[in-house]
Amino acid sequence: MRTLLLVGTFAMLIAAPAWACRGTAEYPQVIAQLQQSNLPSADKEALAKRLQEGEAIHRRGHDLNDQALRQESLKILDEIKVKIAQ
Repeated sequence: MRTLLLVGTFAMLIAAPAWACRGTAEYPQVIAQLQQSNLPSADKEALAKRLQEGEAIHRRGHDLNDQALRQESLKILDEIKVKIAQ
């Protein structure tokens, strides 16, 4: 029993970093940054739409356990972060 508990705890510690997903954490943050930015409203609308698309791709990537979809969504996220920072 003790061994099983130790193995379970060890497995959770190893898997914990995988549970933390950059896209899941950053999409809401970038949406808030976009809303507070000084960009023209037309640019904000276009970027907000792109953010929604990227977040949907990200969720689909998690649902399908598809790393390529999650990577695609992170590229969208990074592009938008650059545009907000300019």
